[in-house]
Amino acid sequence: MQTIWQDVQYALRQLRRAPGFVATAILTLALGIGATTAIFSLVYQVMLRSIPVEHPEQLYKIGKEINCCVEGGMQRDWSMFSYDLYRYLRDQTPGTDGIAAVQAGSTSVSAHRVGDNAASVFLDASPVSGNYFSLLGVKTYSGRLLGPEDDRVGAAPAAVISYTVWRTQFNGDDHLVGSTLMLSGHPVTLVGITAPGFLGEHNTQDPAGLWLPLTQEPTFEPDRKLLQLPGTHYLDLLVRIKNPKQVSRVQTALQGELRQWLMANPDQTQHATPEQIAQQTTELASASTGINDLRNQYESSLKLLFVVAGFVLLIACANLANLMLVRGMARRQELSVRTALGAPKIRLIRQALIESTLLAVLGGAGALLVAYAGSHGIIAWSMPEAGVNPITASISLPVLVFALMVSLTTGIVCAVAPAWITSRSNPLDALRGANRSTSDSSALPQKIMVVLQAALSLALLSTAGLLITSLRHLEHQTFHFEPHGRMILSVDLQAAGYNYQQLAPLYQRIDNTFAHQPGVDSIAYASYAPMTGDHWASGVALPGADSGKDAVAFYNSVSSNFFETLGTRVLLGRAINDHDTATSQHVAVVNQTFVRRFFQGKYPIGEHFGPEPNMASEYQIVGVVEDTTYGSASQPAEPMFFMPLAQATKYAADQDISQENVMHYIGNVVLRFHGDESAAAASVRQAFKSIDPTIPIFQMRSYNDQLSSNFTQEELVVRLTSLFGMLALVLASIGLYGVTAYAVARRTSEIGIRMALGASRGSVLKMIIENALTQAGIGLAIGLPLAYFGGSLVRHSLYQTSAFQPVVLLVVTALLLVSATAAALIPARRAASIDPMKALRTD
Repeated sequence: MQTIWQDVQYALRQLRRAPGFVATAILTLALGIGATTAIFSLVYQVMLRSIPVEHPEQLYKIGKEINCCVEGGMQRDWSMFSYDLYRYLRDQTPGTDGIAAVQAGSTSVSAHRVGDNAASVFLDASPVSGNYFSLLGVKTYSGRLLGPEDDRVGAAPAAVISYTVWRTQFNGDDHLVGSTLMLSGHPVTLVGITAPGFLGEHNTQDPAGLWLPLTQEPTFEPDRKLLQLPGTHYLDLLVRIKNPKQVSRVQTALQGELRQWLMANPDQTQHATPEQIAQQTTELASASTGINDLRNQYESSLKLLFVVAGFVLLIACANLANLMLVRGMARRQELSVRTALGAPKIRLIRQALIESTLLAVLGGAGALLVAYAGSHGIIAWSMPEAGVNPITASISLPVLVFALMVSLTTGIVCAVAPAWITSRSNPLDALRGANRSTSDSSALPQKIMVVLQAALSLALLSTAGLLITSLRHLEHQTFHFEPHGRMILSVDLQAAGYNYQQLAPLYQRIDNTFAHQPGVDSIAYASYAPMTGDHWASGVALPGADSGKDAVAFYNSVSSNFFETLGTRVLLGRAINDHDTATSQHVAVVNQTFVRRFFQGKYPIGEHFGPEPNMASEYQIVGVVEDTTYGSASQPAEPMFFMPLAQATKYAADQDISQENVMHYIGNVVLRFHGDESAAAASVRQAFKSIDPTIPIFQMRSYNDQLSSNFTQEELVVRLTSLFGMLALVLASIGLYGVTAYAVARRTSEIGIRMALGASRGSVLKMIIENALTQAGIGLAIGLPLAYFGGSLVRHSLYQTSAFQPVVLLVVTALLLVSATAAALIPARRAASIDPMKALRTD
């Protein structure tokens, strides 16, 4: 141990004598390790971190898919369940340690404390079963949590909030627990606050921070009546299984119980045959990380970025190894003298390893700062509007361990080549002045590393080029609506306490108020607007035709002049207008894809269709509009039809009536304005305040901003990949500069002899640059298949862009060659300016 400590002290003294070398090495490692650690921090929080409950590894979700928010009828792979089906599975399935239910979506409510004059806050509430908190094993910060006694019809209304909501929305009021909150006009007793860190079972952006008993759901969503509809599936089910050997048995039991319930409820199965019911299934999926929406959304992007960051780390390692080689060669005579005086080779190797490891540890410490700043920036880029964000930039213990392990591994790997070369050097060669040799086999590892850096840089930059091209195609496609001069608002009328009967008068007040509102040219509203992340689907039946079980289209309830305000063209017939009233013929406007899918392109005006076979003549088609992009911008248009908000389809089944009523609650308001945007926004807020100040406006922004928000993830990947690619290019250029400068220093005598024998400065300059470009060229040649591999890796993320783009490769290759030339030019000019007489006196 004493000799090891002496070696550590010796390494520290050596590093103190070379501040420039140390600063360069630490900066290189901080960037390489920091980039990798930042991405790992996000990977850990999004994909690996368990939710803060007791024994999260024992939790499973029934159904592997994550869906939202309401489904009816049969499912291919059951992942959402009705309240009736939940109770049946909870009571009948053996081998579990409990099954709890939570609403797949959330319910928005306005909240303020009774007697408090402060403005209401708007919260997302999550209705849960009475055993939800006990099954998860959630701790309390204050008060108590909901229990089975709270989840009974007729029980006193109770609620629990998260620690985060308590701190941010209620200013950490110590007297809040036990007080009465008015939630959308209904008095509810707040009985407790969950422990810090618990944000619910959903790992998602802006998770719900308020929990209500499931039996209270009809109070806050009276028009949905989901609790009383056995065939309406809207609940996620969580099951705890303490014995892992029971998991397969429980899954088999759940499948059997599911089929038994379906057989016992034929009116809820769309009259499916016994054979079809026998094919219904469900699976258990691990829920140790919660119901992980973020993983579904970001998993592929994070995996790609992790690979890219790993490439940058490889380049940083190669750079450090090169620096160590140069430093080792500069100390060659010293080490040879020590060897000649009897120093064991094993100790010289150990000293090299210790020195490199110390550098790596120091670089790792700097990497934590880079990782924190990088994580903070990535979160700000990817989730700019999150009120409550489950992802933090803090460095957790697993991330610290990861950074430490990467640092130590980097130190050992980077020291291997220099230590190996040092151990094999002949001390007599150094003592005789081997520096005069025109060939130096020790430079081979350095050149190999430069080649590796160039190859990896080409792969990273070409991948970034592909992603940039794809994003440009994605953003500049035709969306078939006009975002310029438009503003979009997101509202929630149920949170303001409106019921179905109050909607028509409210919409009339909105129209009257905005008819002469300054700065507003027109206003329209709908259940949802293009590219807002929402959609509703319905069956499609044609008179006298069998449309098939897959005859499905998206639908939307819209106000008059909706298409005009949005800037969507009507291609045939007319748009929905004020003459489409509750008592007039039920009409619909369809998009082009609807016409192609269900009418094979024939003239559709005047034709009829309906949501189900016994209502096949419910709607008359009066117009055809463009295929406006409502969902993902990277997916083709889906068939879609639009109905007037003023008209209600007369369904017979309770669950269909409930869904129809909900569709008449507008979710988005679109305005066409002129003049200053901020002035128009202020005018709109003032108008809604005069209509009803309790209506929550969750979001108001220009439609250009709404459009841009759809590409946040793609822009994040492009920015980071480009940033990592440029970082790799800089590191590779530094590496090439270092190798070329070292070669010039080693060949000073040779260059002096060449010039003394008549070689021109131009020929020396050409020789050095050609040598550097040869290394870069070999790296580029090796990098071509790597670039193709990188393109194949991201091909599923590309839009209208092939995995192999010659233009991208040519641009990237030219950029690398220019960088290599610039990196080699400084040492080449230094070589060309050597005085032959001084060079001949070298050594």
